[in-house]
Amino acid sequence: MPALSRDLFQKAQQYLRSAAVLFELGDYDSCASRAYFAMFYVTQALLLETNGEFSTKRGIRAAFRKHFVENGQFPEQASVMLDRAYQVYERADYSSRSVTTRQVAEQALQEGEAFVNAISQHLAQPV
Repeated sequence: MPALSRDLFQKAQQYLRSAAVLFELGDYDSCASRAYFAMFYVTQALLLETNGEFSTKRGIRAAFRKHFVENGQFPEQASVMLDRAYQVYERADYSSRSVTTRQVAEQALQEGEAFVNAISQHLAQPV
């Protein structure tokens, strides 16, 4: 794995750990945000490994769908989870007040963990 992909993967793992701590602290907005960025970074690592670099949040979600969901390597649900995490992150980070409930943060964390683990397994497979 090239250094940049490895760094992004490690950052994704770090952000998942941070999301779990923030959840336990009751900071649900920050938990959801870190869970989304864990998904974002691991997706970016996957795309770098296979299809080149995509820098925008929108571009990464679209490229993941095109290159990995539409061809059947990942289920449609993976794309749905990534899009949902993005929407929760947007509300959490850009609202003037706390908007993420415990239930939504817990779902974001669980889906973030599942998503990162699925992509990690994919990256670990020999080409």
